[in-house]
Amino acid sequence: MKRVIGRLNPQDKHITIWGAGFSGLVLGYYLKDLGYHVTIHERSNKVGGKIHTKKTSAGLIETGANALYMNADGMDLLKNLKLEPLPATKKLKRFLMINGKLKRPVQLKILSKLAINGHKKPPLISDGLTVAEFFRPLIGEENIQKFLAPVLGGIYATPTENLHFKSVFYDFSHVAQFNSYWDFIKLAIKRQKSKPRLEISGSVSFEGGMQTLINRLAESLKPNIKLNYKEKFEIKGNTILCTDAITAAELTREVRPEISTELSRIKYQQLSSVTVFMKREIKAIQRSFGALIPLGSGLNSIGVINNKAIFPDNNENVYSYTFISRKKCTEEDIISDIKSLNRDFLPEDIDHMENTYWEKALPVYDIQRYLSIKKLHQLAKKEENFAIFGNYVAGISLREMITSAKIFANNPLNYVEK
Repeated sequence: MKRVIGRLNPQDKHITIWGAGFSGLVLGYYLKDLGYHVTIHERSNKVGGKIHTKKTSAGLIETGANALYMNADGMDLLKNLKLEPLPATKKLKRFLMINGKLKRPVQLKILSKLAINGHKKPPLISDGLTVAEFFRPLIGEENIQKFLAPVLGGIYATPTENLHFKSVFYDFSHVAQFNSYWDFIKLAIKRQKSKPRLEISGSVSFEGGMQTLINRLAESLKPNIKLNYKEKFEIKGNTILCTDAITAAELTREVRPEISTELSRIKYQQLSSVTVFMKREIKAIQRSFGALIPLGSGLNSIGVINNKAIFPDNNENVYSYTFISRKKCTEEDIISDIKSLNRDFLPEDIDHMENTYWEKALPVYDIQRYLSIKKLHQLAKKEENFAIFGNYVAGISLREMITSAKIFANNPLNYVEK
């Protein structure tokens, strides 16, 4: 399925976008660059949505995404914006918590399973297939929970038994059946090698944090953005919805009830993002990106990000860590997790702690989301000047949204994906 729902009339050069989060800003940027007259309506008093860098006396705090993982379109966008990326530190270690201990992700147990079971034929890739169902014959249930679940949980914040295979492994959704897991792995390696080499690869941020990217996009659209916009939603001329699915359902309830119903079926995962500034380093994760933590480990967090190690220029003279949890966390919850990682922890080690809670943090990439998006594409065939775009359609990452927005802007009537 395409990464943007609906289409626009390219003969009408006036486009109204509802929502000035990242999806609305990046799509607005590309459309304006191609000569469209863009107006962005935002109901709040700020742009960027969940992406925001808060400056405190202790240091910088990212309330949403802490980095952009680069691809070729992301690189081109930064060049066009004349924005200098701040690359993440290279060769940092990555840890997984396995049986209560932090270990490196690649384990002999997993490699032996690949060697033994690589010849097996994977399940048929149907619309109902989950990630856990696809990989279970290859690595077994124990390894799914210990290795695969925390890795994908760090991206989607959803258990693998609920993650929809075609949605997560979008590039393979056209394949009905692999003859063996080795064929699946070979195709994955081939696709990775086919990607263009980048001047800067991996994760990047910016001087001053991710807010710098949002500000630069907003600057290019400054005359076109209307904050605190309270007028009633309408589809008048070319209109694009770039809000979360729940807000989109509310906006379309009266004008497009069928579309509203499908949007309301898309679920969201709540998340807490708690940034802690400490006077002493957490030695267990020093010189690392941080750690991924499986559900059921006894900790409140599903991961911890070592901000200072990743982007030292944005975290000078501070030890900064961000704990991500699938629930609404308290200060005591996070202190408990710090104690699990740092046995000699003392309360006075904490210099500052800030908790950001999102009730609608990330769309859940389950079968219901897939079926609703599929139905929305069918309903949108009746539309001539209406589109829907966001991380519940275009892929959950910023880089996927950049690519999708760029392709759609070049052919909003009947775009073709790469």
